[in-house]
Amino acid sequence: MKYRLAHVLEYAAARTACGLLAAVPPRAALALAWGPVRLAFALAGKLRARTRRRLRQALGPEKSGKELDRIAWLAFRNLAFTAVEGMRLPGIRKEWVDRHMDPGPLAEVRAALAAGRGFIVAVPHMGNWELAGIALQTQGVNLMTLARRQRNPLMNAWINRIRTRTGVEAVDTKSREVASVAQKLNLGNRVLAILPDVRAKAGGVRVCYLGVETEVPAGAAHYAREADVPVYTAEVVRTGWARHGWRLTGRIEPDRAQAPAEDRRRIMQYVMDRFGESVRAYPESYFWFNKRWVLGEEAKS
Repeated sequence: MKYRLAHVLEYAAARTACGLLAAVPPRAALALAWGPVRLAFALAGKLRARTRRRLRQALGPEKSGKELDRIAWLAFRNLAFTAVEGMRLPGIRKEWVDRHMDPGPLAEVRAALAAGRGFIVAVPHMGNWELAGIALQTQGVNLMTLARRQRNPLMNAWINRIRTRTGVEAVDTKSREVASVAQKLNLGNRVLAILPDVRAKAGGVRVCYLGVETEVPAGAAHYAREADVPVYTAEVVRTGWARHGWRLTGRIEPDRAQAPAEDRRRIMQYVMDRFGESVRAYPESYFWFNKRWVLGEEAKS
């Protein structure tokens, strides 16, 4: 198979950066990233202005401009730190996860699985969500995620190899395997992790999120009804530079007595309500930079 030059260069750059960052201690890797990230943020005027508009749209008029600028910088720094940690994933071991990731409600997770069925956990783009999934996997929880195929086939294959090493099962949303997700949940020992806080391109569910009407993907509700399993909501928060905490924030069951469309909307509204509470409590941990901005076009004022 032939690859485009741009694909080869992107892959080579990513592998080189990954190797360099893996060669130094974790906090040193974050420190190496801090300076360039601070400079990039200072020079990115359009990004800062857009992020401030999004923060104002989501958090309301109560926050001062200075506070919004502080949140924007910390969110950008945290995103960069998450990227650095992602590049180090091939070398991450259970011991490192145990030192840097709070155990969270593992007892609650195990109790839910002991009931004989799997469940879905819906997580907003907060903190290092992939690391939280690996933390669950290292504790013996069989985790699945839905993964979008990368445009660069070299990067796609490499990322899939990394995920395979962690033990997390990544189901390609464009593959036939996606049809087996509900069946796997019914085995009783699987957890499906979904991040639904992006704007749906088509076939979404209309919800109110952070005070704005928007459409989000209905995957969490769809699989909950198909497998007849509950949806838990959770949040992941970075504490300082290298510590991470997570907790479950809610739980909702599908209601087969309701019409499918109405039940999906009910489930997704509950999920987004819990997400809104988490984002407002920890805005520095949220991913405000997604191209598919969940609240649509933010006001230009």
